[in-house]
This record gives sequence, structure tokens and C-alpha cells, in this order.
Amino acid sequence: MQKIKNSIVDRMIEQKCTANEITFLLYISMFQDLTGRVTGVHYKDVCDATNMSIQGYYDVKESLENKGFIRCEKNDYSDCDITIVGNAYNGEEYNRAGYINTNHNIFFCKEFQELKAGAKLLAMKLMIITFSGKGYFEIGVKKFYDKENGYQKRFDVSSRVMRSYLMSLKPLFSIGIKDGKYYIEPKKIIYRKAGTKEEAERFREKAVEVVLRRSRIKEPGAGEQEIYNLFRQYDAKAEVEKKQLVSLIDRAVKKSLEILNKGKSWIKYKIINIKLIHKLLREEWSGTDKQQKAKESPSEERSENNNERVEKDPVIEELLYQALHPKAAQRKGDAGEKKYKNNNKFNNFNQREYDMEALEKLLLLTNPRSLPTD
Repeated sequence: MQKIKNSIVDRMIEQKCTANEITFLLYISMFQDLTGRVTGVHYKDVCDATNMSIQGYYDVKESLENKGFIRCEKNDYSDCDITIVGNAYNGEEYNRAGYINTNHNIFFCKEFQELKAGAKLLAMKLMIITFSGKGYFEIGVKKFYDKENGYQKRFDVSSRVMRSYLMSLKPLFSIGIKDGKYYIEPKKIIYRKAGTKEEAERFREKAVEVVLRRSRIKEPGAGEQEIYNLFRQYDAKAEVEKKQLVSLIDRAVKKSLEILNKGKSWIKYKIINIKLIHKLLREEWSGTDKQQKAKESPSEERSENNNERVEKDPVIEELLYQALHPKAAQRKGDAGEKKYKNNNKFNNFNQREYDMEALEKLLLLTNPRSLPTD
């Protein structure tokens, strides 16, 4: 959801938000879900996108939180989850109240980014008025600069400063005076530019980046596209059921890595097994308790460390086998369709074959004492 309520813009004007605070809110709003929550805000991403310093990032985050614009939660060591307070989408009521689409091209323009804070807020206010009205703004010059009820009073600045704000918007708005009135109309540069990413596409790309970073997967390979497709498959359903999809998939990926690495604290094999992740996502979605499900499973095994009973999920075991022994799994699948043929012409009996790569991985993951012997 790339939207900010009109009421939030009015609060930004009242509390005189700084240029960095405005930029910060506009940036994170592009990656929020329907609850106004942005999962996995990383300081480096914000700094790279907005040219903000690291100290500036932390100062802005703290000041916006103190002013009541955002609420921050630390749910991962590498980043934080930020909710834009009062910006949750609730359907027709939200639409009637009005909002600004933060995917408009104006917010990516250099001309807007270089404006002073007051000029940025004036531009946003003019967008609200023109988009909800005739497509242009008509107001008397005297009324615009009125100290009691005009925009000079609303922005709490002198007429000279207010005039400088208005004139600095000329690259973005057509501004003319006729019969003692201002006529202000947005230029085409404000609207969506050809080739600009769609809202859903931008959200999914950032969500995939968050999931991979939180699991420290630096070389995802084809798995990056697979996780993107998973977001595309479930994002509509998540909106309907008001689920935090990024958090759900993040937990599913982390659990899959724990399973693939036999629960070891040091995760060596960072393999994206999309089938396993998909299964775990469905469990997360339904709120199933994994430990309770393990107790109800019929197959059991003894823990080597504490002799507790540990349940096996046959689906997960099969996915684990496929991930760690791809060649053996492929041969096993082929055998189901056609019986393996012995191509050795010298001997007329089947000879045992070993998948050395699979055995090597098995040796790295398994306690040698638990390996079968001939």
C-alpha cells in the first residue's frame, strides 16, 4: 500500500516536520502493508535511497516516534519493523478521508527532493486539493497570504517565506495570476512515469530483500525468484485476511534453514528449498503449533543428546532428502517410472553404485556413530 492519509499530511504541517522526516515517511510508506506496518526497515536501505546520513536516520526515526507519527518494534537483530500510526487501510472509510499516492513520480524527482521542508509540505497539500477537486487550485492572492485564515497562517511563516515556497514549486506546478487569483495546476511530471514499477512489484522486491537479509542468505540463486513468486501467490490472500506476509515468510525461511541444518546453532547450509518453505508457511498461516504437531506424528526417533522423543514429519524428511541428495533423489524418481537398467556389458549382475557428492554432504551433517555399516 503506497498511501499516506490526508490527515497525516495535515499533522505534518501542524508539527512542522523537517525535510528528512518528510523524506523518511514517504520512503517507508512505499513498503507498508494494509495495517500501515513496514517490516524490516534497515538503516542502510533508507540512507542509500534518501542520501541521509546514518546518524540522520536514527535521529529522524526517534523524532518521528516522539511526535507520534510512527511506532517502532525490534523483531530482528538487523532491522526494525515500523508502523505508520493512523495509516491502516479500512476500505471505503479510508478512501473517503482521502490520501496521497506516494508512488507518484513527483516523490522520485530531484526537483522535489531538493525543496525545503515547507515547500515539500505545500506541494503535498496542493496535490491533495487538486486531485480531490477540479484538477487545479483557484484561490485569491490576498486569501492565500491572509494572516488569520490563509496558508501563511497554516504554515506559520511570513508572507515572504510563503511566496518563496510557492515560487520554488514552479518546476512541478503551473502557477499563474489572473484577476487577483492564483491558478495552480500540477504538471505532467507529477504523475506516474512510464516504466515506473507497480505498487505490488515494488513491495514484493523489498519483501524478498528483507527475508534474505534476515536469514543472511547472500547468494540465493534461483531461490530469489521462487520467494518472489511465493509473495505474489499469497499477497492478495494476506490483504483479505490482514496477515503480515513478510513476517510469515521470514519465519518459514528461518525454520527451513534450521531443519536443513539439523537444528544446529551455526547454519552452514543456506539452501532455499521452496517446497519446504511453502509447507512451513502454510503451518505459520494456520497458526499450527509445530511442537504439538510433532507429538501427534506416528513416526518417532531418539534424540542423541538428551534421549527425548523427537518426531519426524515424513514430508519434511523427503524434502530434506531432495535438498541434500539431488542426484540420488532424481535417480529414485526415475526408478519409479522405469526400472533401473544395468548398462555394464561385462558382468551380468547389478553392481552397487554410490553418489559420492551426496555421501559427502551426509557425512558433514551426520554423527559418524549413527551411520549404517555394511
